[in-house]
Amino acid sequence: NRAMALTENVSADLSCKNKHISCNHLLELIKVLTNLQADEEVLSAAMLFHVLRSGSELNEEQRQQFSVQVLFILDEIYKVSQLDWMNDIQALKKNGESLRRLLFAMIKDVRLVLILLADQLVKLRAAVDFPAEVQHELAQTTQTLHAPLANRLGVWQVKWELEDYAFRYSQPKEYKKVAKLLAEKRTAREEFIRDSIEQLKNKLAQVNIKADIAGRPKHIYSIYKKMQKKNLGFEGLFDIRAIRVLVDNLSDCYAVLGMVHALWKHIPKEFDDYIAMPKGNNYQSLHTVVIGKGGKTMEVQIRTHEMHEHAELGVAAHWRYKDGSKQDISYDNKVNWMRQLLASDDKDSDDILAQFETETEEERIYVFTPNGDVVDLSAGSTVVDFAYHVHTEVGHRTRGAKVNGRIVPLTTVLETGDRVEILTAKIAKPSRDWLSEQAGYLQSAKAKAKVRHWFRENDFEQNVIIGKEALDKELKKFALESVDLKQFLKKYNLQDVDKLYARIATGDISVNQILRLAENQIRPKKPEDFKLSKPITQTANKSGNPFKIEGLANVMATQASCCNPVLGDSIGGFITRTRGVSVHRMTCDNFTHMMQDQPERIIAVSWSNDTNISFPVDIEITAYDRKSFIKDLSGVLANLKANIEALTAKPDKIHGTNHLDLTIRVNDFEHLNLVLSRISTIEYLISVKRIA
Repeated sequence: NRAMALTENVSADLSCKNKHISCNHLLELIKVLTNLQADEEVLSAAMLFHVLRSGSELNEEQRQQFSVQVLFILDEIYKVSQLDWMNDIQALKKNGESLRRLLFAMIKDVRLVLILLADQLVKLRAAVDFPAEVQHELAQTTQTLHAPLANRLGVWQVKWELEDYAFRYSQPKEYKKVAKLLAEKRTAREEFIRDSIEQLKNKLAQVNIKADIAGRPKHIYSIYKKMQKKNLGFEGLFDIRAIRVLVDNLSDCYAVLGMVHALWKHIPKEFDDYIAMPKGNNYQSLHTVVIGKGGKTMEVQIRTHEMHEHAELGVAAHWRYKDGSKQDISYDNKVNWMRQLLASDDKDSDDILAQFETETEEERIYVFTPNGDVVDLSAGSTVVDFAYHVHTEVGHRTRGAKVNGRIVPLTTVLETGDRVEILTAKIAKPSRDWLSEQAGYLQSAKAKAKVRHWFRENDFEQNVIIGKEALDKELKKFALESVDLKQFLKKYNLQDVDKLYARIATGDISVNQILRLAENQIRPKKPEDFKLSKPITQTANKSGNPFKIEGLANVMATQASCCNPVLGDSIGGFITRTRGVSVHRMTCDNFTHMMQDQPERIIAVSWSNDTNISFPVDIEITAYDRKSFIKDLSGVLANLKANIEALTAKPDKIHGTNHLDLTIRVNDFEHLNLVLSRISTIEYLISVKRIA
């Protein structure tokens, strides 16, 4: 092999030059690619890639020994390997264009992703001997890029191992817990699986169905995810015990399913037919959960040998038939999502990364158009997400929707099997409300990007007006009107405040982001006279107040009733004569006068780590005088666990309004933000704000 001959000159100590490369990296890389049934072109490109990575170069004469496709794969994978974000996830988040370049190269020849995934897997295997910080870097990049790619392209043989190693390095304690649980009852589980396999073999032999049956290995990260998602203990999972049945043809799949259900009682809600309705990566199989001996549950997966090959190898299986001997119809389904991602109207780095995360989300749903076509969406998608997936113009013109023949709100979250019909208007006019996270109209980053693009391309002056109104309203609500917005322009690479308002209107910058910045900005410098000893924590358990007071121990600290600070507010302390330290918000008018008149009695105070306590907050509400309003308000506060301590109502019969002064208890600034946002959605509300 010409490529192998060139690798003989590569120095054996390449690992000394690259913290992610082990001494036998090339050998292990070729083994992984061979298991993926990579062809000669991919293997040659992988070997030449190793030569370039060592610091050597290929001259023109050497390059002419290889095909155009080998050189294309080599050049593209080498360019990708040189990007900072391959080893630094923060660099990836700052540079979406690099991801765009990778996707573009993959569309031209998806085989280069096999080298990318195999190379990362070899690094992860070797990283057991690397320092913890290197392991963590590898884990982050794997979880963000490599594992999602392997899943979306259907290369499950690699996906499971990538996820398990990344989990092991990023959350070692949780990894060891699950691994220990798996090991503890392994013998009993294996015996149960052997007995079940024998029973099923005998049953299938009676009807002359040929099948390969084996226990299915359980992957640590997938077990951990299910425990978290379903809030279950280890023994509560249905598929800790699992077997896989491989048969020759489609009809045998359903015949075996019938035999399995005849042999053991099945759990109907745990049955999935991914043959009739394949996953987004074209995975096909029958999944069922049955109750076996001793009442123990067991998952059974049934598929053909061909389906299994595609499940394990994904896009790699396509290249076995590229000579035309067999057409792989599923291949286009596996790569079309990349083409759609690159065709996005929005070129913002954050958007391309967010869309990538949405498209590679493992949890998917499958819904139907009125014509019966299957649409693959990420779990949590709404009817508006569906509309934008069908076509951008359909999304822009959406005015209503029917799910299973019934008209539903546009915030309706879809489930697998739903039949969705979009009701459209003649004129394209999306709603700005669709960009609100709290409103819940859109889940897909791709759909949000399309809405933002529509507003960005339309009236700039109108965007400025709308953005300013939205921000001013929230700043007033949180008593932050004195903020200097010009200080935030550099952070967002903007030249003037009008452009900030416009980006708020289009959803590129959220109001909540500005609120947090404003809260941090309105904070005068702490007096120099009080740089004292180690802070003493007044914890909630002893004093009832979670404050750290510099230099003072066993001193009572109380919240100032004039401003009622909550966790997340910028705070300062005033040493009183009889009540210890009074803690104020930095924006409190009284505290500002105290700092000017008696600076010697000001002391630095911060929040302690003990946050298991609530805080009283005064809010002011004006609403139309309707009987149902206070009932609705109470319901919202109850759902958000914000208890009402006091409520005073002052009806205005002349104007038909009601003015309410409330004192509620919240956990922190974020909780308060959520409460005010939810109150804002109540019917008949005119205004709501926090009283400074």
